[in-house]
Amino acid sequence: MKVTELNDKDYVAFARRFVNETVDAMDFEELRSRVVELVHEDLQKSYDDLGQTAAFENMSAWNCDVFDNIAENYNLEMEDE
Repeated sequence: MKVTELNDKDYVAFARRFVNETVDAMDFEELRSRVVELVHEDLQKSYDDLGQTAAFENMSAWNCDVFDNIAENYNLEMEDE
């Protein structure tokens, strides 16, 4: 009997297996390209939902050293909370 939906536990197992097998099949450049796209999407969602400050906080969370280095080039200073 074919099904069109899984219970939550089976869905999680299915999704994790799908992700693992898909990533395992990618070469380095394909993987790098996809990660770049996903980080851009993540930052854009932060920007769209909460503005530049949220996007900057997200960037800093991804890599604070790189963020701080680039921020210096723009004379950007984050406000202390």
